[in-house]
Amino acid sequence: MSIRKSQWTNIQGHRVELSARTFKREDRHFHRESHSQKAQLQSEHQHGFRKDVKTPIKHRLS
Repeated sequence: MSIRKSQWTNIQGHRVELSARTFKREDRHFHRESHSQKAQLQSEHQHGFRKDVKTPIKHRLS
């Protein structure tokens, strides 16, 4: 859980948030899924999309 601390200022009689800082207790680290990545590379079909071909918008929307 993170702690959020705000710094406030007064602009024309209204209290306005000037800035906010987030303090995290521990670094967030996500391990790579190397086993599944290797399985994807060894599979028969390609994963992902071709980057050199544009997909029409009607096919991208679900």
